[in-house]
Amino acid sequence: MNRTKIVIATVMALVVVTVVGGLVWWQSGDDGARQAGSCDGASYTLETEREDNTTEVSFEVQANEPGQTWEVRIEHDGEALVEGTRTTDEDAEIDVDAYLPQDATGEITATATQGDQTCTATLAA
Repeated sequence: MNRTKIVIATVMALVVVTVVGGLVWWQSGDDGARQAGSCDGASYTLETEREDNTTEVSFEVQANEPGQTWEVRIEHDGEALVEGTRTTDEDAEIDVDAYLPQDATGEITATATQGDQTCTATLAA
């Protein structure tokens, strides 16, 4: 009898956790966008994610080797949010973040250039 009560209580707790988790996931929605591709042997990902009254813009480049120097620019409607030189880390990656107001609209463009190699991605804000 005690064992039956424990099993029922465990099942009920799992149901509650599943329902609450599902509601939180459903309400959060999919407030982001993503573009990925490749360019001359490198690959890139540009993503946006809306949370906490901001839109996080993340641009990642996976290059060929560590220690490469890239010129990086992230812009919103032609205005620079981030620009400068970045060096690939020990995993041959560059990861650059920028932030916009959550209700920002327009176009986000991210560009990374190393020598003759250019990676460009564009998303709606």
